[in-house]
Amino acid sequence: MPIVQRKRVPALKEAGGVLRRFLATAELGTASLTVVEVVLPLGGRLPLHVHPGHEECVVVLGGPIEATLGEETATVGRGAAVIVPPGVPHALRNVASRPARVLGIFPTTQVQRQLLE
Repeated sequence: MPIVQRKRVPALKEAGGVLRRFLATAELGTASLTVVEVVLPLGGRLPLHVHPGHEECVVVLGGPIEATLGEETATVGRGAAVIVPPGVPHALRNVASRPARVLGIFPTTQVQRQLLE
């Protein structure tokens, strides 16, 4: 039974100060699941992108965040889940006064991501 301790997983720093921490991957013992924690700094964002071959569930752990899904944009808070169908453009932006945290949950170990901006 794999148990992954968050504090033992290195955070990967991306453009704009965004941090990603992969908590469940094939390398960590999953057969068909990826879970990634994303920390958005003040004003930080994930640019518009798509996952062409699979859906995603974004769970807000701390926010609020502004979520754009297709043509819709909404502010969502802690505990909300944003369901992203395959191939639908989406983006996230931190609108909180502190870093925001979300989990990205994917039903695959082969996450596909294409940036649109």
